[in-house]
Amino acid sequence: MSLRRTRRTTALTVTALGGLPLLLTALTATPAAAHGATGNPVSRSAACGKEGWSPSSAACKAALAVSTGQIGDWMSIVQGQAIDQATASPSHRRLIPDGKLCSANNAQFAGLDLPRTDFPSTTLPSGQEYALQYDISTLHNPYRMEMYVTKDGYDASKPLKWSDLEDTPFLSADNTAATAAPAGFLGTKEFTFKVQLPQKQGKHLVYTIWHGLKKPDGSFQSQEAFYSCSDVTFR
Repeated sequence: MSLRRTRRTTALTVTALGGLPLLLTALTATPAAAHGATGNPVSRSAACGKEGWSPSSAACKAALAVSTGQIGDWMSIVQGQAIDQATASPSHRRLIPDGKLCSANNAQFAGLDLPRTDFPSTTLPSGQEYALQYDISTLHNPYRMEMYVTKDGYDASKPLKWSDLEDTPFLSADNTAATAAPAGFLGTKEFTFKVQLPQKQGKHLVYTIWHGLKKPDGSFQSQEAFYSCSDVTFR
């Protein structure tokens, strides 16, 4: 299965480990609903979904078999109350228990939590600059994108735990705009941005959290957060 696609640059404010700044554009002002998933490195939900890519791998077939719904709804791995408005802070770890990070504790996507080593994977150049991509269904208010990588010693044959992830995201970006996706993309829009990848070797997992930004009064623009698991191999 080929996952090579034409990439376009969209403006983001990026802070990463050894990060590379991109041009900053004006924030979009029109609110709209939006769902999404990591396209590169390809997420399990995008690679295994019935919408778009064919579930050709054994891991994808197993994931579809144990899910209670159609995991082809790749855009909707979401927690609707992921931001605690009382404390104005994210509640990802409180809402999503160990072993259920890839499904965000949604039974519809339970198959994505299977501890397997054969989910579709993306090869990444260790420590090098790389263009990451996030597919979305529509433009919306600015959100924060965070990507974490697993610690050294990660074992894909065991359920993913929060403690498996590095404490600090290697990407922390406030997206400000998106471009129309080229033909063949899962989403109708895309964010693309360059980042210095972490120094890793072998099989790992990239965990993406996409949630709202704070408004001037300290509250969040949205309580929703979206989650993606991307299996990768660093070379």
